[in-house]
Amino acid sequence: MRKIFCLLIFFTICLFSIDVYGVSWHYEWENVYVEVPLYASLNNYDDLPKASLYKDNELLSDANINYNKTGDWLYYYKDVDTSKPGEYKVWYKASESRYKPGTCQNYKQLITFKVVDKTSPEIILLKEEISIPLMTKDIDYGDYYTIKDNIKDDCIISIDDSLVDYNKVNNEGYKVSIEAVDSSGNKAVAYLKVKVIDMAGPVITFLGDEEEHNYIEVEKNAEYDFTSYFTAIDTIDKDVTDSLKYSYFNNEEVGDYLVTFTFSDLAGNQTSMDVLVKVVDKLAPSLILTENTINLDYKTEPNDAMFRQYILEAKDGIKDISSEVVIDFSDIELKVGTYHVIYSVKDSNENITETVLTVNYVTDEGPKLIINDVLIEVGENVNLEDFIEVIDESDLNAKDNLEIDTTDFNYKEAGIYYLNVLCHNSSGIYTNDFIKVEVVDNSSTKVASTLNIVLILLVVIVSVAVLIYYLIKKKRSKSAI
Repeated sequence: MRKIFCLLIFFTICLFSIDVYGVSWHYEWENVYVEVPLYASLNNYDDLPKASLYKDNELLSDANINYNKTGDWLYYYKDVDTSKPGEYKVWYKASESRYKPGTCQNYKQLITFKVVDKTSPEIILLKEEISIPLMTKDIDYGDYYTIKDNIKDDCIISIDDSLVDYNKVNNEGYKVSIEAVDSSGNKAVAYLKVKVIDMAGPVITFLGDEEEHNYIEVEKNAEYDFTSYFTAIDTIDKDVTDSLKYSYFNNEEVGDYLVTFTFSDLAGNQTSMDVLVKVVDKLAPSLILTENTINLDYKTEPNDAMFRQYILEAKDGIKDISSEVVIDFSDIELKVGTYHVIYSVKDSNENITETVLTVNYVTDEGPKLIINDVLIEVGENVNLEDFIEVIDESDLNAKDNLEIDTTDFNYKEAGIYYLNVLCHNSSGIYTNDFIKVEVVDNSSTKVASTLNIVLILLVVIVSVAVLIYYLIKKKRSKSAI
């Protein structure tokens, strides 16, 4: 009976063991490859990868699955850069809190995020059509368009001017195609109309933006070179931009002027263009000093003429306005210190420029030292500074900078010492002198005095004794008689 009971227990244990260890768990993932638009937020796409939990190959639809998206082992979430196209990989980890299968098969999955650029470049034509002289050989079409793309410098530009016959007049214009293809294969095409013309005078091209800024802006009183705003190309003489002449306008007065710009070739053929010139006053005057910092004697009385000599340049454009500079030296006091002189100048449109001159008021005289000799006994420690008087009108606290070199001084040993004394004021001027310190040993003198007293006493005593002896002897001699 006992054997049968043991067999039943063993059989039951085996059944439970088979039930426990026979369960299989695994995850299956979906959306392991995710496309992310360029510059998009990864947070909007990182929830797409999903895992499903299976128990014995049966989907547990009510499983409560959590995800760790941080990444692991070379593939991290933080390394995904949505500003650069390409494929980025991140290790995802799944964990389940309802069935709690623990770390089971496929709990870790490598997710691929592909950052894609689906935006085509934009070709902006600076001009819809251009005119070029007959027989033109070299032309840079890059001057007539700009490219905008969501990735800088990502485009390959192709120019197709195969339809243009540069040796044949065509007032209708040829079509030049401009193609831009970015690294993701997105493409844009624009067409520029090119007219080949033959004219008596040069062909003028205004380089300003004719739609928004069909004018030239000139700073009041400034030097200017208008040739940078134009190209003038002649069929024969080619570039004649340097032949530029223009009608008068007053660049000393703010305002708008319609100016006629004329170009001519070597044969005298001329072409003109009227362009609005705006004289503006946006720049503050220039104000430059010869020095940024100066040193003056602290007793120097400040005045306007003294500081005006440090003005190197004060101009409104090319106009000299040095005489209009205002100098404020009210900060200065007649004592050693650092002060600031403010220079300011403004033009007729209230544009103001300021600059600062740092003025150091100093002295060229060092402190005066009055030194008394010092006599002390061995072992007597005194403050040597008490024997020195420092006089300096420019710095009443100069004594705070007093230094006495006591390296070789020993107040415990008798002798005569000459100690180096150094002092400077706030202007950095030094004075050097010596202090005499005599250390005496009075203990040996006292011993000698004591011995002298004892000897004198002994002499007195002996003398008295001898005197008494002779007196007694004399008295006895008289008594014997």
